[in-house]
Amino acid sequence: IKAQKGGGQQLIDSLAFVRGHARPVTAAAALLGFGLIPIRAMSEDAPDPLNDPFFISLGTYLVDTDTTIRLDGTTQDAGTRVDWDRTFDDATATQFRVDAMWRFAERHKLRALWFSTSRSKSQTIDEEIEWDGETFPVNTRVKGDINWDIYELAYEYSFLRRDTYELSASIGAYYAAFDSSLSATITNPGGTTQRNAKGDASVDLPLPVLGLRGLWALPYDLSLDVSGQWFSASIGEYSGNLQNYRATLTWQPKTWLGIGLGYDWFQAHGDVDASDFKGNLDWTFQGPMIYYSVSF
Repeated sequence: IKAQKGGGQQLIDSLAFVRGHARPVTAAAALLGFGLIPIRAMSEDAPDPLNDPFFISLGTYLVDTDTTIRLDGTTQDAGTRVDWDRTFDDATATQFRVDAMWRFAERHKLRALWFSTSRSKSQTIDEEIEWDGETFPVNTRVKGDINWDIYELAYEYSFLRRDTYELSASIGAYYAAFDSSLSATITNPGGTTQRNAKGDASVDLPLPVLGLRGLWALPYDLSLDVSGQWFSASIGEYSGNLQNYRATLTWQPKTWLGIGLGYDWFQAHGDVDASDFKGNLDWTFQGPMIYYSVSF
């Protein structure tokens, strides 16, 4: 408070007002102070998620999956739709994901990912399964193996950029390489002889995708990344659709030190009429993820 010449009484009155309202004034000042903190109150040497040319992360999932597959044989009869997660519950799983981004101009980026998951377990089945022309009878101990490798390459354009966030649209393609098999030693009727039965399925699903992404730079070296991708297409022997929604929060205080948490929901459906796979598959996985990242 600055008193003008001849304004001594005004200064005294102002000081008396402040003294009588000390707590409200202190609280208001604190709130004002917080409001004036820049939204990007990041360390001076911290990476900048909105401008760094490169970002790479490696992580793993705690995934809840839902996989249903039908593999037809060479006859006209359709195979059994196998609910993989019910039939082979608590299967041993291995899964990881690698993401990479290259910002080659202010508004232009390329993104790539590789997601790999595999599961394997032997289980005594409680229903007959027709799979790739083989019949697996009830009470047979069957070994199930399943592998997914998903690759994506996408171009992203930031149509809205501000100091603390950007919104982008993308176009790209998923390439899903899928393998599964059922195998068992089956005792023939009468219990005198045995035979080995195995059915294999492998298919590659190319699916184009469109997407939207939002990236926000937050205080304390944090950044929030929210994205969604979807598409439906019929290409030659393949028809299918895909949806993927993901949100991650990254703490990146140093170029080579970043830790992130996120949640991912992915769903794919495919109908295939190829020489090595006739049938359909539905795959959903969802769950939290944790990853290590670098940004430079």
